[in-house]
Amino acid sequence: MEILGKNIGIRIFRNDDVISFFEAATESNEHMQEFMPWCHKKYSVDESEAWVTSRCSAWDNKEEYSFVIFSRSDGELLGGVGINEINSMHKIGNIGYWVRKNALNSGVATEAVSLVSKYGFSTSEFNRLEIVMLPNNVASRKVAEKVGAKYEGILQKRLVVYGKSLDACLYSLVDDV
Repeated sequence: MEILGKNIGIRIFRNDDVISFFEAATESNEHMQEFMPWCHKKYSVDESEAWVTSRCSAWDNKEEYSFVIFSRSDGELLGGVGINEINSMHKIGNIGYWVRKNALNSGVATEAVSLVSKYGFSTSEFNRLEIVMLPNNVASRKVAEKVGAKYEGILQKRLVVYGKSLDACLYSLVDDV
């Protein structure tokens, strides 16, 4: 599956994404590790392989819908976006995203979140998509605002980062149908 936007596309993971995913993550660990502990300085090819190869079964089991973000101009892997923390009973999912260092501040995350949210709503599987981030993640908050997500407030001790419970901002997108 592939969904195309103006400058980027999103597609399901393939087994041959292991090295390009690893390279994007290691290039980006300095700006991401504060918010995404999986992207640490010692991130390995084995960790990349475990993640990439687990995406198909997560999709099939309707646990997560993970996508590669890629450049439409040259196919470069620019990051990842997906819907996780799925609550099928209430038709709610969480949108998560990250962008590699060389693609920051270029609209990639905003376009990717727009594409994945349209996918989530068009499948009729979701009525509500949430975006949750640490309050000091200014870039992520800007992305949520640019895609039209509504700020709903601060959730106390909502995220555990490096073993510490932290408050988080909650934004939401809802299906208008």
